[in-house]
Amino acid sequence: MAERDPGESSGTQFCGNCGVAVVPGGTACVQCGASIQPEHDSYELGGDYIPYCRSCGVPVAREEALHCTKCGVTPLCREHYYPSTRSCALCPAIESDGQGEQDSVSLPGRPTGPWPKPAATLPCPQCGARIRQGVEFCPNCGADQEGVGEASRYPGFLPRFFAFIIDNLIILAGGTVLFAIVEIPALGLLITIPYYVGFTYKLGQTPGKRLLGLLVVDDNGTIPGLRRVILREVVAKSVPSMLLLAGTFSLIFSVAGYASGTVLLLGYLWIVRDPKDRGLHDHFAGTYVVKKKRN
Repeated sequence: MAERDPGESSGTQFCGNCGVAVVPGGTACVQCGASIQPEHDSYELGGDYIPYCRSCGVPVAREEALHCTKCGVTPLCREHYYPSTRSCALCPAIESDGQGEQDSVSLPGRPTGPWPKPAATLPCPQCGARIRQGVEFCPNCGADQEGVGEASRYPGFLPRFFAFIIDNLIILAGGTVLFAIVEIPALGLLITIPYYVGFTYKLGQTPGKRLLGLLVVDDNGTIPGLRRVILREVVAKSVPSMLLLAGTFSLIFSVAGYASGTVLLLGYLWIVRDPKDRGLHDHFAGTYVVKKKRN
C-alpha cells in the first residue's frame, strides 16, 4: 500500500482558525498550530433535540441541522453556517496581526472571502445560551427575551407628545371656527371626545398619530374595539379633564378636579418610565401605542 504524502490535504476539511486545508488525520494545523477536531460523517446530538437555529431561531429539522466545528454551536441553519470557513455567525472574531495575514495569503487550498462577520449576541437570562440580537426567544430553552425588538416597536414619549400637540392644534382650530358660529359652553370637550373616539376606533390613529406614524393597538396587535377605545379616550382621559375643568368653576368639584388632573398628568408622564411606553390610560384600557409599519 502506498504511503500517504504528509503534505497532502484532504480538500474537505479546513482549519477553523486560519482556513488552511487540513492534512487527513492531523491533530494540529500545519500553518497556525490550532488544534483540529476529528472529522465525522455526522454529528451526534445528545439529549432532546432543540429544533431551532441557535443564530436566528428558525425551525431546523434534525436531518438538516448543521454543526459548527469551530465554536461547537448546534444546530444551525444553512444561512448561518459557512462551510467554506468552517465557522458560523456566532463564532468569535479571529484576531491576527498583519504579518500573519500576509504570510497566509499565498497558501494553496485556503478558502477565499468574504469572511463572516461575527454576529452580536446576548446571554439568555434563563439558561445562559448565547443568542443573536433580534431573536425574540431562546432557541435553547424557549424563554422569551425581554426587551428584544421593543426599542424599534414602541415610539417613546416625544413622538406621542408631538402627536398630542398636533391633535390639539387641530381641535383648537376647529373649535375656534365652530365657536364663532355657535357659542356653546365646553365646546372643546364636545369636539375632543368624538375626535379621539372616532379616529381611534375607525383607524387606530388620530391625524396627529398618523403624521408621526403611530398606531393604537390592543393585546393582539389589532385596532382596539369600541369598549377599549371608550375606556381609553373617555373614562381614562376625558372624564378627568371634565372634572379638572369643573374644579376651576366650582369649589365643590375643586378637590376632585385637582386630584383627577394630577392623575391625568401622572398618566402621561408614566410613558417616560414604562418599558413599553404605555401611559396609565393605556394600562387601564389594555392598549399600546406602536410604530406603524410602512407598506
